[in-house]
Amino acid sequence: MKLTRSGFIYIFITLLLGFAAVNTGNNLLYLMVSALLGFIAVSGVLGKWNLDRVHVCYLPPDEIYDGLPTLLSIELVNRRRWLPIFLMEIVVADCTVFFPVVDPQQGLQKSLELTLCGRGRRQLPAVAVRSRFPVNFFIRSKGLIINQQVTVFPAPLPCPDLHQIDPGGGQGSQQNWQKGYDGDINRIRDYQGGEPLKSIHWKLSARHDHLKVKELSAVTRKPVVLDLAELPGPSLEQRLRYASYLVTRWLRDGWPVGLKAGSLELSPGTGQRHKLLLLQALAHYGQDQKTP
Repeated sequence: MKLTRSGFIYIFITLLLGFAAVNTGNNLLYLMVSALLGFIAVSGVLGKWNLDRVHVCYLPPDEIYDGLPTLLSIELVNRRRWLPIFLMEIVVADCTVFFPVVDPQQGLQKSLELTLCGRGRRQLPAVAVRSRFPVNFFIRSKGLIINQQVTVFPAPLPCPDLHQIDPGGGQGSQQNWQKGYDGDINRIRDYQGGEPLKSIHWKLSARHDHLKVKELSAVTRKPVVLDLAELPGPSLEQRLRYASYLVTRWLRDGWPVGLKAGSLELSPGTGQRHKLLLLQALAHYGQDQKTP
């Protein structure tokens, strides 16, 4: 529990009136001091109650990269049956998000920026829950350890020798690619974030409450198998970063991409699920076995 400046002033005035009441014997001062002390007691009980039956969880995105700031959601859940949560703060590292009111048996989500370092499986940081309720005299807090883990992918790094890699030849890419958004329209779907603006169906979006996106068929391309050992770079981590960049770029441009990393071989494929599978393989590569 931390005493705020306004709380310090309140307690100082209460003590000052208390000394005055003792010295003068004035019954009115005694009543005022009693009311002030009673208010402190009531606010303490309410402040402690506001921290009870509170649950916090992360809602991480699909893609988190090593050392890059990531916007993820955090949810505050009120597990009480009748009474809401008031004036709650969630502190993660140097970020603070504020929840004014959370209704009973409801959850409220807010976004914050978080940076995780080191590829592979990582534990999400603990959070501190702070409450200024009912008045800003005391800040009560408690720490919560959230048992949630995420996979952190190698941060994409543009490959300097990209012109030497031929995507049609089985292990790389070429400099001048055709975009993968020039085929026929397959279907119309909701906007999910990250799609180029030219793929948004503006006329159809104007008739709905959210954006609609044209999903185009990609032009047929020869499958690409990315060989981690063939990539340039003096260290494994740098080659993994190159591979992360190439996987993301090739799949974005419509190439079916596979991966060969040591004894691990993944067949070429497309789509978001296949992209996450490739990035997860890169994130965990070499962590459970000895690699050159």
